[in-house]
This record gives sequence, C-alpha cells and structure tokens, in this order.
Amino acid sequence: MQTLTIELTGCNSLKALQDLEQKDLIRILKEPEINSYCLPGEPITDEDFRKWVAYTENAPTLSLTEAKQRWADQKTKLQKLIR
Repeated sequence: MQTLTIELTGCNSLKALQDLEQKDLIRILKEPEINSYCLPGEPITDEDFRKWVAYTENAPTLSLTEAKQRWADQKTKLQKLIR
C-alpha cells in the first residue's frame, strides 16, 4: 500500500476522488497519521546531509532554457508511453 498526500484545487476534485473510493480503487483517510513532512526511509546524518549539499553545489548546472527543453522532450516520451 502506498500513501499519497494531495491538495485539491478544484470544486469537483473531491467528487472525483470519492468516485474512485466508491469503486474501491482508493481509500480516503479521514484522519491520516502524518507526523512528519519528510520522505520515508532511514534518517540521514548531519554529515551525510552536508556531503549531499556539497555534491549538489558542485554538480553541473544547465540553463533554464535547456532544462525546459529537456522536460519537454521527456514529457513527450511519457505521453507516448501512456497512449
């Protein structure tokens, strides 16, 4: 089982989710037990966190234009897989 937290943005969003719940595809938790905003898994040490920050700061960067192009290409590939 996977847990997903979502934010409803439209008037019909809850209705759509309730329809999925009626079909037993999802279960809506009335009072979820969320006590942490972090990702699941083993906790990271302060030293490992510092190493991760240093690694990402030294990682190669790309321009916003190139990032948008890469995302557009990836999005196209994903859409083809869905269809």
